[in-house]
Amino acid sequence: MWSVGSYERIAARFAPVQDQLVDLLRVQAGERVLDLATGTGEVAIREARLGAEVTAIDIAGPMLEKAKQRAAEVGVEVRFDLGDVEYLPYEDACFDVLSSNFGLVFAPDHANVAAEVSRVTCAGGRLGFTAWKPNPKLGELYRRFTEEPISGRETYEWGREDHVVDMLGEEFELEFEDGTLWLEAASGEEIWTLFSESAPPVIALLAHLDSARQEEFHHAFVEFYEGYRTPEGGIRAPRRYLLVLGRRK
Repeated sequence: MWSVGSYERIAARFAPVQDQLVDLLRVQAGERVLDLATGTGEVAIREARLGAEVTAIDIAGPMLEKAKQRAAEVGVEVRFDLGDVEYLPYEDACFDVLSSNFGLVFAPDHANVAAEVSRVTCAGGRLGFTAWKPNPKLGELYRRFTEEPISGRETYEWGREDHVVDMLGEEFELEFEDGTLWLEAASGEEIWTLFSESAPPVIALLAHLDSARQEEFHHAFVEFYEGYRTPEGGIRAPRRYLLVLGRRK
C-alpha cells in the first residue's frame, strides 16, 4: 500500500508536526537516532541537520528512494534501511533516540512494535512519536465504503493514552501532548485531489471499488470536507493527534 502515490505531498502538510516532534525530542549532535517508518524521510533529515547519527527504516522501497534523494538534495547523511518496524534488524540497546511521525502506528502488530522499540532503545534513551486520534465522523465516512479500517488494523488505538500505556508503560516513562494539525485548502475538491493522488490508504481503497462506488466515495469525501468551510471562504479542517514522549527505564 505504501508504495503507491506521491506521499511526499501529504508529508509536506505535516511539517509543523515534524518540527514539533524533533524539537521536543531535543536531538543532540552525535546521538544515535532511529527514525521508524520514515516515509520520505522528513523527520530523519531534520535530525541529521542537528548533527545526529541517523538511521531511518521503512517497509516501502519507493519511499526510501525519495527519502534518499531528498537527503542528498539537502546535503545531509542518513543511513536508509529497507525493513519492518515489527522486526528491527538492529542490536539491543543501540539507539539513544527513536522517532516516528505517523509511521510506526500503521504496523499491524502493536505488541511486536512496542517490544522492538523497547529492545533497541538504550537505558535512558528517548522515544517520540505521533499518532492520529480517533475521528468518529471520518471513520463513519470510510465505513460506508469498506469494512476494513482505512489506515490499517486499529491504527487509531495509538492515539489513545491508555493504549500507549498498555503497550509501552512497563518499559518507558511516558508523557503526552495533544495537538491539532489544520488541513487548509480552497475547497473540498482540492483536498480530494491531494488525498486520492498522495495518501496510500485512500488510493488503496479506491482500487477496491468499482467506478460507480469510486465516484460515490469521491462525492462523499468532498461533501465531508466542505462541512469545514469557513465564513471567509476556503476549508480549514482539524486533524487531532497525540504526541507521545518516553524515556527508557
